[in-house]
Amino acid sequence: MQKINLSAQTKAFFRTPRGTRAGLWGAYFLYWASLAPFIPYVSLYYESINLTGTQIGQLGSIRSLVSFASSILLAFLSDFLRRRKLILRVCVLGMTAALLIYPHAASFVTLIPIVVLYSVFLSPTNAILDETTLESLDDPRNFSKVRMGGSVGWGILVFITGWLLDNTAVSLTIIFSLHIILLILLFAFSWLLPEGGRAPGKKTEKVSIKDVWEMLRLPAFLPWMGILFLWGVGDSSIINFLFLHIKHLGGSASLMGAVMSTAILGEIIGFAAAKRIQHKVGTRTMMILSFAVLCVWLITASYIKQPALFLFFMVIAGTGFTLMLTGSVAYVNQRAPKKIGTTAQAIRGAIQMGLGSGVGALISGALYQAYGSAALYRIMGGFAFIGFLLALLLRSVERSRENTISNNF
Repeated sequence: MQKINLSAQTKAFFRTPRGTRAGLWGAYFLYWASLAPFIPYVSLYYESINLTGTQIGQLGSIRSLVSFASSILLAFLSDFLRRRKLILRVCVLGMTAALLIYPHAASFVTLIPIVVLYSVFLSPTNAILDETTLESLDDPRNFSKVRMGGSVGWGILVFITGWLLDNTAVSLTIIFSLHIILLILLFAFSWLLPEGGRAPGKKTEKVSIKDVWEMLRLPAFLPWMGILFLWGVGDSSIINFLFLHIKHLGGSASLMGAVMSTAILGEIIGFAAAKRIQHKVGTRTMMILSFAVLCVWLITASYIKQPALFLFFMVIAGTGFTLMLTGSVAYVNQRAPKKIGTTAQAIRGAIQMGLGSGVGALISGALYQAYGSAALYRIMGGFAFIGFLLALLLRSVERSRENTISNNF
């Protein structure tokens, strides 16, 4: 009887506003904690089975480009069916199935279908969590406080993974085991999350492709998605090649984990200040500032010779990431119709972390193979600077148009 009461009390708590926020914080924690042993370390695994820099970039590109398509399709399906948790669980099970066979592939060719399978289910989960969180909050500007759970999970597990690789007898295949364990926990935890997409007492609006098309035709919406694409291209060199860069500078796996963990300090600072920054400068200026941070980071990284310096320098990268994430999520949330909120966030993520990262991984792999990691970051820094200038130009054109419209009235 006590167990039944405890179960009922737990479910009742997670139905309250505070419990809902805590549940979503925990879901972000588990999702990003599950990715932390895999995403940054998989390039080391690829190199350990003798893949070239070009092949590592190509596999990273496949992961991102497949995610670009699948995240939009599955997110639209979740909006259409109004069954977000069901789609989330399907994605978790799909990733788990791919990870079980991942370590058995020992060549570039045999890895391709496994990477494709994994990538199909990778991205929709985050879009579902983003939109469910935005729906659940009285003030969407508090999104960053909930999303911080993902940063904490990532920071803890990326450090633990590096420590295990350096101080125990485990092999690099541990990255798959840790990923699977945390995905299983997320699957179980999903029963405590709100369904989302179903407003009690309100008639459910029908969702169609026409809604998505009308959103894409909003003034300046696609140009800003293009800006997100450029940011994803530059950021992909960090995601796919930072650990290889640190390794070639003489850094250990423990240092790699610690370096990525220190980025969390920057993310926590950024998330804590995000609401105030958004209120003061707006969503588009936040995205512009993130480009400036990315540019400085990439160019400076290319000149660092002591890998331990990344322990301090990654704080800057973490801050830049939160500026882009919170700014872009808020921008899309403000402009997209609510009934296709998950699809809209999936399009945002797919363009930035799917298409942008995919193209960036191809470019980064080729540059890494031809010129090495230092030159890679120098060139990508120049690319980020071009993106920064284009974002400034777009914002200037928008303001000029807004002033013209205001004067006409």
